[in-house]
Amino acid sequence: MLRRLFKGRRGLNDPNPAARRAAVLALDENGAAELAAELERLLAQDPDDGVRQACLARLQDPQRVEALVDDPRLGAAAVRRLVELGGGSDAGVDRPRLLAAELAALPEAERRDRLARIDDADALAALALAARDELRDAVLALPALRRAAGLSALEKASRNRDKTVNRHARRLLDERRTLQHDAAASRARAEELAASLARAAGDIHDRPGRERVHELHRRLVSALDEYAAQREALAAFGERLDDLEGLRPSPADLPALEPEPPPEPAADAQAAAARDDAVAADGPDPFEPLVDAFETLDRRLASAEPFEALAAERQALTERWLTAADQRPPAPAQHAVFESVSHRFRELADAHDRLRQALSDAASAGADALPPLDLDVPSPDWDEVERRRGLVRRIERLAQTVAWPAWAPPAPALAARLDAVGTLRESLQTADRRLEQDRTALSDRLEALTRAIDDGHLADARRLVAEARTLHDALPRRAIRDEARAFARQSARLAELKDWQTFATTPKREALVDAMTALADQPLAPPDQAARIKALRGEWQALGPITQAVDGRLADRFNAAAERAFETCRAWFAEQDAERQANLAERERLCDELARYLEETDWRQADMKAAEKIMRTARQEWRRLQPVDRRRGKAVEQRFEALQNQLHDRVKAEWDRNLALKQAIVAEAEALAADDGDVADKVSRAKALQSRWQAVGITPRRPDQQLWQAFRKACDRVFAARDDARHAADAEIDALAGRLQQVLDGFAASLATTTAETASAEVLRAFRRDMDAADRLPAARRRELQGRVRELTERYQGLLREAELASVRAGLEALARWDAEASRAELEGRAVAELDRPEGLADDIVRARAGTAGAAPADIDTLRRLTVQAELAAGLGSPAEDEPLRLEVQVQRLQAGLSGAGGEESPEAMAAAWCRVGPKDGAAEALRERFFRALTALL
Repeated sequence: MLRRLFKGRRGLNDPNPAARRAAVLALDENGAAELAAELERLLAQDPDDGVRQACLARLQDPQRVEALVDDPRLGAAAVRRLVELGGGSDAGVDRPRLLAAELAALPEAERRDRLARIDDADALAALALAARDELRDAVLALPALRRAAGLSALEKASRNRDKTVNRHARRLLDERRTLQHDAAASRARAEELAASLARAAGDIHDRPGRERVHELHRRLVSALDEYAAQREALAAFGERLDDLEGLRPSPADLPALEPEPPPEPAADAQAAAARDDAVAADGPDPFEPLVDAFETLDRRLASAEPFEALAAERQALTERWLTAADQRPPAPAQHAVFESVSHRFRELADAHDRLRQALSDAASAGADALPPLDLDVPSPDWDEVERRRGLVRRIERLAQTVAWPAWAPPAPALAARLDAVGTLRESLQTADRRLEQDRTALSDRLEALTRAIDDGHLADARRLVAEARTLHDALPRRAIRDEARAFARQSARLAELKDWQTFATTPKREALVDAMTALADQPLAPPDQAARIKALRGEWQALGPITQAVDGRLADRFNAAAERAFETCRAWFAEQDAERQANLAERERLCDELARYLEETDWRQADMKAAEKIMRTARQEWRRLQPVDRRRGKAVEQRFEALQNQLHDRVKAEWDRNLALKQAIVAEAEALAADDGDVADKVSRAKALQSRWQAVGITPRRPDQQLWQAFRKACDRVFAARDDARHAADAEIDALAGRLQQVLDGFAASLATTTAETASAEVLRAFRRDMDAADRLPAARRRELQGRVRELTERYQGLLREAELASVRAGLEALARWDAEASRAELEGRAVAELDRPEGLADDIVRARAGTAGAAPADIDTLRRLTVQAELAAGLGSPAEDEPLRLEVQVQRLQAGLSGAGGEESPEAMAAAWCRVGPKDGAAEALRERFFRALTALL
């Protein structure tokens, strides 16, 4: 066989990783010792992990192996090798991974013995993190890791390192605290029930009293049983509680219960009814509300309420029932309800106890902490699949052990596990299908590999053996024993085929060496030179791996010639590479700027127009920055596209929002154009819509143009209606202006012939009413008319004022004459009421002068003061002798004005004040003349 020619060191340098791995595994102990240096070199430098693991399996130096324990790829294999060499026994406790590997290799009995000798909580916690599967379960079940110190160390060590172990530790810590709390409550309840039983046992007078003793006895026994179970559970955590068995009552101490009396015969029915009436007369039945409460509790037992709350409620109701039973016995139907609900509660409580006890076993935990099983990867974790299969079996056993009542919904802890079983079964079925698919694929590859080797197709055989190896290494060994043996046989046949085919490739390799040497001596243009070098290398690679020394020397000559041939391309490629690197650096900078912009922008109030521009500009800049290195640029391109997608999502969200706003504006505009309402209001609303349109932010161009056309069409219809209305309004305004001009001209002509005697205020009001229509004219035309209207109005008001002053002067003259006549009549002893009253004379003036007939003349000083007041009001001078009085009156008027108490100073009021004073003799004539002259001047 030709394979025997390839031995020793030459096989370790074979270019094919499989050949190197096979050469290493073929070494015996002596050969491995002789080639130790070469094995260590391969272990440190070989790129193939399979070759390195094979070298590790042949190393004999425990110290060298121990140095690889922390290697991320070889750590597990190094631990196994170190255990094989026996190099970790003494220091194992300090090296958890090594100890875990060593323990996993031991028989179960010896493993238990080794674990029992480790009592350091921190060491056990580290070992639990390093162990897997059954060994981890065994470590976690150790008593040292169930005590408080061990659980605390385990929780601390697994924090942020192993979620499953951390949840296990925290669950047991929570369970321990819960058990402590429940045990304390059970102890208090048992002690209280023992005291109640002692009191009830000393006060037994009738059957209800004996029934109460029996009920307290049953509840005390139940409380002691619960405490005993909790005490036992806490013992597993290293907790020791007091023994309360001394409180347990003896059944022999229970009073005998007399049988229920037989039903009363019909003859005694009236007597029984009478007794029932007597009982009812004692007061309301206390059991009726309790029966309702127990029936409600029975319904709640079948709900999903927390059991602790239901237990507390049942405890309180039972206490009330027993207290009521001390006073009077319940009816049989009422007692049946009490017994039925109590039985169902005990059934549910027992199920909760069984569940709590079952969950104290660590093997039943963890179903809710499993991550999803990823079966889409090339090499699924088949050990994890088997672990989950075992977990399903443990949960099913848990459900059988608990035997939860069918009428009650499961507790959350049990329901979560039962729900997890369904999910786990689905994932396991998927895993089984994947396993079968991969086994079928491996079998197909092996059959194809057999045919390729039989036909001598080396390239196809190499490809198929690589595919088969990938499937072989990814599948669990227990499932592919037959396929593994077939793969080993075909791998050996392929190695022989490679040996035979090597002899046919040497002439071809020599020709390729000559061609590459000629290309180096007579180079082409750089692009053509590079393409020719690549083609020759492709032909060389197609001949397969090097398996002989002569081919190795040819390979050296070929590579040296290729290096010389490539020298002419190196500068050109360097320039290309520099340009690609520069473009790649610019693209990375562009990505950094985009990322910084996306991160630092407050998108709640961002300038989305600028964001849209940045998005478009970044794309243009990206396209400009090419060419780049395809391999290195792929990751940058993916990052750029991801950043662009983020920015596009932001911009598109703004586009969608703004398009929705513009669509709403278009809909409003179209509805406004179809409305038959007021044109001015429609125009105002259309302008408001235009303002809203302008205020809307960014939108994509094409949809925006489509919406703009529809919006503009609707607005044009509104403004066309405005123009039509405007033309009609202009015609109406022209007609109105003509009518108003006619009214204005007519009033001006009438004013030319009107005098103060013929002027009428009604005429002026009518003119103003007619001219009020000028408010509907435009401002410019309205101003033209208003000036003329104002002029004519002022002229007509002047005539009205002249007529009014003339009337007032006539009235003052009439009052002066009446005052003179009334004074003469009074001095002659005649009554003032007999005189003719001028128009406008007030009744109070007449009444004031009614009793003055034959009276003495009025005080001349009073009349003089009134005269001076009138002259002051009219701004006329007073005689020199009245100057002091005038000064006094001025001061009084000033003071009255400052205090706000000034009286009326109209001519009519002053005349009325003058006429109320009388009679006036001849000395008052001059004052009267001065007084009324001043009033006339005041007009």
